[in-house]
Amino acid sequence: MPEIEAILQAGIDDRVIHGAAVLAGTVDGDVCARCAGHAENTRQIPMRLDTVIDVASVTKAAAGITALLICHSRGLIDFDAPFTEYLPDFRAPLFRPVTVRELANHTSGFGDVPGQKQRLYFDESGAQMLRNMLVTPPPRRPAAQTEYACWNYILLAMILERCAGSRLPDFCDKEIFQPLGMADSRLGRPPATAGRVRLAQTMGTDAPGRISDFVAARIYRDGGSTANAGLFTTALDLAKLLRCYLRHGAVPGQSPLFSEASFAEAAPDRQSQLDGYRRLGWVIWDRLLGEDAFGSALLHSGWSGQTILMHVPRRFFAIVLTTRCGDYERAKRDRFAIIDRLLRQP
Repeated sequence: MPEIEAILQAGIDDRVIHGAAVLAGTVDGDVCARCAGHAENTRQIPMRLDTVIDVASVTKAAAGITALLICHSRGLIDFDAPFTEYLPDFRAPLFRPVTVRELANHTSGFGDVPGQKQRLYFDESGAQMLRNMLVTPPPRRPAAQTEYACWNYILLAMILERCAGSRLPDFCDKEIFQPLGMADSRLGRPPATAGRVRLAQTMGTDAPGRISDFVAARIYRDGGSTANAGLFTTALDLAKLLRCYLRHGAVPGQSPLFSEASFAEAAPDRQSQLDGYRRLGWVIWDRLLGEDAFGSALLHSGWSGQTILMHVPRRFFAIVLTTRCGDYERAKRDRFAIIDRLLRQP
C-alpha cells in the first residue's frame, strides 16, 4: 500500500524510527505485510517480519492479560476478588480492598506521584523493587478513571506466579507460546531461536536484544519476573496470538487457550469513550482511531514504538512494530495512521 510505505519512509527520513514491520490480516490470512528500514542503530540489519523485538508495554496485553485469561479459565483467579487473596505477602495499608480487575485496568490507585522524579518502589536492585512492592501503599484511592502505571502489572506478575505455581516466563512459554507455535517469543530475554541478524535494538538500550524498560530490565536481570514489559517477539508470532483472540481463545486442532467466558471479560464495549479506557487491560479507545473502532477494537501500545490492534467483529488484526529513535507523539501518530488506513481498506 503506497500510503503506508510513504508514512514509514517519512518516519525513517525524519529520524523518528529506524525501521518497521507491519502485518495485518484476518483469522483466514494476511492482507498486508510490509517492512522498511533497519532493526538497530547502525542501520546494517534490515527490519523483517521475523525480527525479534522487545515490545515494551505490549507485554502487558500479549503476556500478562493472556496469562490472566488462562488462569481465569481454569478457576485459578477471580477478577473481582481482592488481589491480596492471591498475594498475602502484600502488607501495606490500602484505602479499601483492590481487585485483580482494578490492577489490570489501571484503576487501582497504584501509580506514579506527579512531581516526584522516581517511582515509590524504585531501587537499583530488581529484587529489592519486588520486595518494596509488598510494603509500599498506593498513593491514591481506586477510581473509575484510568491512571496508567507499570506498578499494576508487576503486582499481577506476582499474583500469576502464585496461582500458576511457576515463574511467569515459564508459564507463558508452556501455556501460550508453545501451543500457538510462537517459537520466537520469550519473556525476559530473547529466545534461543533468535540469531544476531534477527535481533532489534529498541530505544534506551545499548545493544540489540536488551529490554528497553528500566524497571523490567532490572527485575529480569536480578532473577525476578514482571508483566509490565520485557517480552521479545515478532510480528509473525503476534499474528498467531491475535488470531487466537479473534477466535475467542480457540486454537484449531487443540484445546482452547482460554474459554469463551474468559474472553468475554476482555471483549470490547462502548461504556466509555475516554482515552485509555480499558477492558481487562486492553485499551478499547484511542483518539487517533475512527469511530468504527470504538466498541469494536482491542489494542495496546509500547513506549519504544509498537502497537497491536484487533477489530473483533471483523476478525481483523493489525501489528506495527517499529524501532523508535525519535519523537514519541509523532511515532504514535504514524503507527495509528497506518492502522487507520488498514482498517479502512475494503
